[in-house]
Amino acid sequence: MPEVPYHKGSLFYQKTGSGNNVVLWFHGFGQQHQVFDKLVNPSQGNCTHYSFDLFFHGNSNWATDTPITHQDLQAIFQQFLIDNNINRFSIVAFSIGCRFALALTKAFPDKIQNLILLAPDGVQFRFWYWLATYPVVSRKIFSHLVTRPAFWHRLLTFLEFTHLIDKRLLRFAQRQMDSQYKRQQVYKTWVNFRHLKINTTTFSKLVTDNRILVTLIAGLRDRLVPVSLVEKLRNTVPSARLHKFDTHHNDLIGTSHEVIFKVLNNQ
Repeated sequence: MPEVPYHKGSLFYQKTGSGNNVVLWFHGFGQQHQVFDKLVNPSQGNCTHYSFDLFFHGNSNWATDTPITHQDLQAIFQQFLIDNNINRFSIVAFSIGCRFALALTKAFPDKIQNLILLAPDGVQFRFWYWLATYPVVSRKIFSHLVTRPAFWHRLLTFLEFTHLIDKRLLRFAQRQMDSQYKRQQVYKTWVNFRHLKINTTTFSKLVTDNRILVTLIAGLRDRLVPVSLVEKLRNTVPSARLHKFDTHHNDLIGTSHEVIFKVLNNQ
């Protein structure tokens, strides 16, 4: 099983193809590396693909109670690049997986050729994510919701009754937290990924100074990462290309595959 060992855990990946162009793939919440299987067909382009399981997903393991830092990911991927003799690479990341992409952009800006971000999380300030994961009191409340499903269900019922949340977003929350395992996964992922972010000014400078080709992909029906947030990010990086699809959040990967491979193949 290919993985990158680390003293705080291990990061699993799957290698596909043997082309000269290296692509790293990072999935979204609740997914695993297999979500990219239909896209990383070795016959598609001159690429070698590495599809990762995020921590708390699939076969990857984070064994401590401390949040993952930029320094952690820099050390992990420094070892990965050495082990696989990689000098230059592109990144395709979706949703919360974009937090890994942003950490690599900060750690290895001179090694990245293309940065393709689908419904990117980790650049724009998200009040509810901050509230749930940063203040100690809020994290305790979040943990309480996760470990006591009756309270969680009452909260969702209240939100639905009062129309304080978009119905589609509410259904998404219900699906993502309909079992104890999923609720724990949400809590661990959100809390432990909270430091993996970059502000827009730093991001813009990194990609501009290092001539990284940025492609942003957004769903017009996405309620989790609204297209307006992606447009704001696009405005901070003038060279970035923005593609919009008439689709929902979880359909973006399948819908945008042609655009992704055109970018990777420099078309």
